[in-house]
Amino acid sequence: MDPQEIITTVIAAVGGSAVIIAGLAAWLGKVWADRIAQANKLLVDIDLDLRERRIPVYARLWKATALLPKWPRATTVTYQQLRKFSESLRRWYFEEGGMYLSRSTHKGAYMPLQDTLADILRSHKSGPISDEHYELVRECCSALRTALAGDIESRREGPE
Repeated sequence: MDPQEIITTVIAAVGGSAVIIAGLAAWLGKVWADRIAQANKLLVDIDLDLRERRIPVYARLWKATALLPKWPRATTVTYQQLRKFSESLRRWYFEEGGMYLSRSTHKGAYMPLQDTLADILRSHKSGPISDEHYELVRECCSALRTALAGDIESRREGPE
């Protein structure tokens, strides 16, 4: 074999390997792209299902927070009503919707509301609620509603 034939054979062998490697890389890339697409679709399906399940249970929790509106301010709220409110939140949590709360809504809104209620009710058992306590609990209720809306993305702007 002369040098030119050797060079031609080597180049052909290297070129053939490159074609095989390129083909394998393309196939492997497609396999991984398909797997990633399937995983993303599964996550989207889970997110949509969770959102659909959250909406009705969140609506009931939202409605419960109407005890302390900002406008117009309720003038007859009592500490006894706050206790019943806290108990209704607990029932909702364990019987209906607590498992649907996102971690951030649970930690950043639901727990602070229940903690605030517990702190107030530790030293106030009956009578009309003070303006300071009304505002504390109302702000916690507002934060909870904001977090609930965030969980279901209900305040997202629509398409333009």
